Amino acid sequence: MNLNIKELTVPILGVLLLAVALVIPNTMIAYGISLLLAIAALFRPKQAILFLLIYFPLRSSLIEVSPGLKLVGDLVIVFAFLRVLWDARKDWKSIFRFEIFEWAFIAFMIMGTVSAFLSGVILSAIIFQIRAFVIMFLLLYIVKRLDITKRDIVNFLTVTLFVTVVLIIQGLVEKLSARSLLMPEPWVNRQLSKNNASRIYGLVNNPNVLAVYLTISGILIYYLKTLLPKTKIQWVFNLILVVLAGTWILTYSRGTWIAFIIGLVIYFLFTRNWKFVLKSGLAVALGFVLITMPVTKAAQWISANTEVGEIERTGTPETDQAFAIETSRITGTFKSDTFEKSKTTGRLFIVYKGLEIFKRHPIIGTGFGTFGDSASKVYSSPYYSHYDVQFNIYSDNQYIQVITQNGVVGVLLFAVFLLGMLVLFWKRRKLSDKAIPMLAMLISVYWCGFIYNIWEDKTFTLYFYILTAVFLAVTSKKKADLQ
Repeated sequence: MNLNIKELTVPILGVLLLAVALVIPNTMIAYGISLLLAIAALFRPKQAILFLLIYFPLRSSLIEVSPGLKLVGDLVIVFAFLRVLWDARKDWKSIFRFEIFEWAFIAFMIMGTVSAFLSGVILSAIIFQIRAFVIMFLLLYIVKRLDITKRDIVNFLTVTLFVTVVLIIQGLVEKLSARSLLMPEPWVNRQLSKNNASRIYGLVNNPNVLAVYLTISGILIYYLKTLLPKTKIQWVFNLILVVLAGTWILTYSRGTWIAFIIGLVIYFLFTRNWKFVLKSGLAVALGFVLITMPVTKAAQWISANTEVGEIERTGTPETDQAFAIETSRITGTFKSDTFEKSKTTGRLFIVYKGLEIFKRHPIIGTGFGTFGDSASKVYSSPYYSHYDVQFNIYSDNQYIQVITQNGVVGVLLFAVFLLGMLVLFWKRRKLSDKAIPMLAMLISVYWCGFIYNIWEDKTFTLYFYILTAVFLAVTSKKKADLQ
């Protein structure tokens, strides 16, 4: 795995500048760093994309320490986008060349914006939500128009490997220290329930997002491993994958576990690649035995025998209760009291309220910033008081959010967006052996949409849109060569 430092100048520079911002958490310094990295994206867009692989998984922790870093990723993407537009100035028609699913997404955004204006949503909330959806979608536009080489792909995989190792190390230290080390001070002092205190949140500050990231990065690290020679380096990668699997389990993200199984089943049905399935199962099993269980036991011992156990804020499970608590997380899903609670304050309550609003606004919905999205969480919604919603909810269900905010028309456009990608992967399966893995991932993401606002999750969309863009660029080139 020979690295060319010149090809990683912007990522390395970015890490150094981020370190400065963390050591000196000054707003003006953070803004200056943001501008420098944006300018770098204008001249080195490929390397800027690699920097984003470092920034977004660490973003929550970075802005907790230095809030001025909040716009770094947005500025880098916008400036890289401007560079792509500049490069296409002599072929202006290519600027408007989109796949069907991209047109559907654009139409979906326009319609959601119009609906929001008709509903009286304030402009700042509308812009906030447009950004939540669009900023990462621009990566699809940017990357597929760059001249991506095999070397670029190796760099992409390598940066992912290093970031993953950092997240794994921090996550295990977080678990062993009962959330007292290697994280921002406000997170250390956060009150968590017993169920959630036993989970690894990581530097992404969310166990479900961390689980999704580790799922994607684990597959990419495995792919990088296949590109390397059959030397002792293979054992290093095997070790990393086992530790990753153990950390993945410690997130206790049930939804992501199910999504991974769905994707694995779909992949196997189309490829009959039982070796990959077997290796995946073996990695998870070894991760559980060699990492999850020892780390949990060690965390219990540390909690019981050191000052860490006296810190009541963590709610760390007492000895011998950790696995019982996690079992209750799974079995409790099907208990009647859990179901009743869900109907009054949980996921079912959100679904019921969403459908209630939809019935009165069935055609184009109520618009962005009105129900369960990022904007309504921050700015609230003009509809909540009318429908007895007493708190700023996050729907944790992409579909009820789309149904409520965008109505029947929006649902159809969103369906074309989702199914359009599926059809594209299927039609191009003979042009690339990556089509079926992408198809399997997309179908597993369909499931995630029931339990997460997955298309607003920047960590997931960062990787999904980049991978989709590379797939489109490679297969389009092959398709053109065949004609």
